Amino acid sequence: MPTKARYIIDQIKGHCLRFLSPDACRSLVEVKLAVGGFADILGLREPCLALPDDLSAGVVPEHPCEVPFNGTQITVWNRVPVPEGDGWTAIPDHQRPLWYRHESGTVIPAFDLVGNLFNLLTFREELEISRRDRHDRFIAGYSPRLNKGLLEKPAFNEGAAVLAAAALGLRHEGYPRLNMDNHVRPPVVVLSHDCDLLRGNDLWTQGARMYRMLAPVRRGRLPHLQNVRSILRNAVRPYDHYLDNIRRLVDLESSIGYRSSFYLLNGAGGRYGARSRSPLIEKAAAQIPETWPVGMHYNYDTYRSEKSFAAQKIELEAVAKRLVRSGRAHYLRLDPESSLRFWASQGITIDETAGYPDRVGYRCGIGGCFQPYEPKRGSCVLDIWEVPLVVMDTTLSEQYGADAVDAFDWILGHLKRVGGAVSLLYHPDQYLNPEFPETYDLYPRLLEVCRKHGAVSKTAVELALSLDR
Repeated sequence: MPTKARYIIDQIKGHCLRFLSPDACRSLVEVKLAVGGFADILGLREPCLALPDDLSAGVVPEHPCEVPFNGTQITVWNRVPVPEGDGWTAIPDHQRPLWYRHESGTVIPAFDLVGNLFNLLTFREELEISRRDRHDRFIAGYSPRLNKGLLEKPAFNEGAAVLAAAALGLRHEGYPRLNMDNHVRPPVVVLSHDCDLLRGNDLWTQGARMYRMLAPVRRGRLPHLQNVRSILRNAVRPYDHYLDNIRRLVDLESSIGYRSSFYLLNGAGGRYGARSRSPLIEKAAAQIPETWPVGMHYNYDTYRSEKSFAAQKIELEAVAKRLVRSGRAHYLRLDPESSLRFWASQGITIDETAGYPDRVGYRCGIGGCFQPYEPKRGSCVLDIWEVPLVVMDTTLSEQYGADAVDAFDWILGHLKRVGGAVSLLYHPDQYLNPEFPETYDLYPRLLEVCRKHGAVSKTAVELALSLDR
């Protein structure tokens, strides 16, 4: 099997083992799978799933189409040409095909399954589009999928479910299924908290409040005096709604049998750097149960700097008194060509950076985890797992406003139909903080949605390494 196709099939099989039934996973192994050039697989005349791997899918999705599947709508793009000749049938129909089946039993996808998923997991958009924001980030606003309405479509999850359903059907009935019946496991929620701020009286935070208070004066309006309350409150009680919220989050999650990862920011200070010194980091770590992961929030100055990164990691492990093997970059700074390889070389085995700072969405098209592609290695993968961020408190609130909970409900409800995990980041300073009314009580309501859908709580470490145990 060609390297590109082998990589995608391996990631699909690992994904299915986490989120689909044993029978579905067994079917993927037992059903004959043929991979090759489009012209070659069209000539096959035997019962099998045949996947073309030489179609020229570009970074701009062509002809997106919604297809009914397992009680929801999945979205496919980059259509495969209708095979010429007799004996071919479109499933479910020619208007919205998901598969083409030959009367001999050969089944091929009606969209570029291998190419689409490979492009998503290998950050092809970001490699071909040079635009970056002031933090050197590829944001959602630059993605061609945004204008097509595809950022919130977990294309990898959908593709894996479609392939597994077809394998189930071929194995049991000789015909692809369009449903998964009881073959999808409960969705997983991966909770995490970036502890950017542990006190509310630092120079930058108080300065920002002062700026917001006086900004209207420049336009001849009255100042925003509500900022005075926050300035005075944290001048007297600096940890109120900051460090103190770590224990509140732990108690809330523990009360419903959930748990999360906490990413602590230490090292160099500054506007974009750490605003808390080691003694305060130590206090924060002490509030987190020993069995819950404490990870590294890669500081702004550690970007591609081996010396700075190593120093931050050593310091964090010393003050937190724990081994650090997971992390997320501050400001979600990620270079698809170098960052994952760099983090793996520094002893990080699970990363949660690959999300968008400006919108809710599946940056890599996947709700779950994967091993990044590395063509220079014989195994084709790096020694690190990526668990992409899907939902962040502030982006969810800013994007959906009063409909934020309903939007999250749809995301989790869709994954309930196709299988997968949603990574949810909630900053401690956004929880029950009157300074941020939009996110004040949003987190408990999101957790109620998780419980409604029967979501299982797993940390990124547990999700990624679950097959190694």
